[in-house]
Amino acid sequence: MTSNQLQDGTEQDSIDVIELVASLWQNRKFIIKISLIFVIAGILVSLLSPVKYSASTVFVPQLGSDVKAPSGLSSLASIAGININSDSQTGDISPLLYPKLSSNIPFKLALLSAPMSEDISDTLNLKSYLLVQQSGINILGTVKKYTIGLPGLLFSKDVATSNTKSTLISLTQEEEELIETISKKYNVSVNEKQGFVSVIALDKNPVVAAKLVRIITSNLQDEIIQKRLEKVQNNLDFTQTQYNQKKLEFEKIQDRLARFKDRNQNISSSLFLNELERIQAEYSIALNVVKELAAQVESAKLQVNKDTPIFSVIEPVTVPSERDSPKRTLIVLIWSFLGIIISSGFVLIKDPIAEILKEVASK
Repeated sequence: MTSNQLQDGTEQDSIDVIELVASLWQNRKFIIKISLIFVIAGILVSLLSPVKYSASTVFVPQLGSDVKAPSGLSSLASIAGININSDSQTGDISPLLYPKLSSNIPFKLALLSAPMSEDISDTLNLKSYLLVQQSGINILGTVKKYTIGLPGLLFSKDVATSNTKSTLISLTQEEEELIETISKKYNVSVNEKQGFVSVIALDKNPVVAAKLVRIITSNLQDEIIQKRLEKVQNNLDFTQTQYNQKKLEFEKIQDRLARFKDRNQNISSSLFLNELERIQAEYSIALNVVKELAAQVESAKLQVNKDTPIFSVIEPVTVPSERDSPKRTLIVLIWSFLGIIISSGFVLIKDPIAEILKEVASK
């Protein structure tokens, strides 16, 4: 390519750009009108969009001494005065599974039945609140007619809750809709690099958003504790049952030995001594068994306390004072940008399209 050709090509490109800019300038009134229409639309959208408040909390789980923590969890937990080792233990639930645990159906059903108030006389639960919210009725003075007692709130008689070993769960259409609604209101995430767990909830009422975070966090931690202690709690229950049974047997033998001695205070025959030795041997064995089981019960109780997870709150939940959405300024800017792009694009392509249509029509 010669220098003249290069100059001609550059000149042609410059002329094309100048023509485009000139076309936009000539149609500036049209572009401004369309852009103003989009600005007005953006303002309406920003004003009509539902206001939502975001509440959150951040906590660090204290894992068992043999559980592996996510990357960064050990260093962050050490700041909170928690010591975390790096081995693996099957009894613990990895924090990486917390989001999955908080998104399953039994967990969401438990959330729907959770009370919204700490006042036991207040019958408002999350399901009642969502029903009233969906109906568009003022919640004050109307919530009681939507409140349904538990049990029977979430399951039929043939369906077991998440606390039982049955895995069959039957949902009504209303429950499916409520679960879909509550799924959009919260999120549980784990920061693998820094190692903390965050719970975020959204609602149009800032107080409700904060209460949602409290309920979700409490239920999640209770679920983790329950699963973490399931094995040691079963061991404690079994040992306690065996201890109670053996204690009753020991007390019967103790009473039988006392009655035998009372009935035979002045007898010293060989038959009496043999019978006394046999009862005393049973007594000694039963006593040793009871002592051993008592020690095992106390050991199991200590193990339950030792294995109970502790959650160190890094950022407590607070009632938000500023809305999370809509971002009205951003919405207006986006709509304004779309108006400029669409109107400018229409100005630039209308003439070429018109020429193409003429050529097609002429053929």
